[in-house]
Amino acid sequence: MRQLLIAITFLISLSGCYVNLELPISRDQPLEERVLGGSGATKIALIELSGMMASDWISNVGSRRSSIDVDEVREQLVMAARDPAVRAVLLHINSPGGEVTTADVLFHELKQFRQRSGKPIVVSIGAIGASGGYYAALAGDEIWANPTSVVGSIGVVMVRFNAEGLLEKIGIQGEVLASGSTKQELAIPLKPIGKESREILLRILNAHYDRFVGLVAENRQLPQEDARKLADGSIFPAEDARRLKLVDHVGYLEDALLAAQMRTGASSATVVAYQRPSSFQPSLLGSSAAEINLVRVPDSLMPSSGFLYLWQP
Repeated sequence: MRQLLIAITFLISLSGCYVNLELPISRDQPLEERVLGGSGATKIALIELSGMMASDWISNVGSRRSSIDVDEVREQLVMAARDPAVRAVLLHINSPGGEVTTADVLFHELKQFRQRSGKPIVVSIGAIGASGGYYAALAGDEIWANPTSVVGSIGVVMVRFNAEGLLEKIGIQGEVLASGSTKQELAIPLKPIGKESREILLRILNAHYDRFVGLVAENRQLPQEDARKLADGSIFPAEDARRLKLVDHVGYLEDALLAAQMRTGASSATVVAYQRPSSFQPSLLGSSAAEINLVRVPDSLMPSSGFLYLWQP
């Protein structure tokens, strides 16, 4: 029994499963507008994408500080779209990416907001805007990167573990009943996968990769060939990312805020955020719109399985 528990614990750690008993904030509480700083009738909505991009079920059972809540981001965008005083969105990204579909949904929601509302999105990348984090940034009208940001990691990865050798060493044999050999190989990490199953996974992976490259080329106005050359998984410091046209400018959050204000056409603006009443989420902006308060440092959260737009050093 002791060996079995050790094996299960080890397999859970390998798969990146995350257990957190923290209770999620009730969605029954509506989002409320909170003034962060600035002045004037014109508003700029600050929306944060901080942490791992994980599937909804992981977000619901895990720490709200660790993964990006897609539904909440969607609610924030709806509020920003409906408020005529909000003339721009400042999107702060600090994410290494995560699950492919989650990153794609976030990008889609941001693009839909931009197209339907006509309100510009200015992106500010914090410590990291890599892989899925950069994928979401592509929805912005302009992208700023902090001078010390890590940008890029354009590509797809899939992690699959073969636990056959470990189980043999501790005297455990796995037996799987499945409707077909491919189903068995792809679903259960007990044996190496065959050629046919590997080709299936590579086709899906390459489709995700081609979509990522296409979005980079389209949204950064790069030739397909140039975008593909940059999409080898490399990460770039901010200045290199600017030179390669992956971002538009290098500067701090207040620089991106000023750029957003200029896009509103107003001489001054009030910066607002949307939060639930019982949540405590220290803002990036302090008592004035130019003060940066990097109190919130998200925990890392590794999605359990699947295809990932992810950079994890």
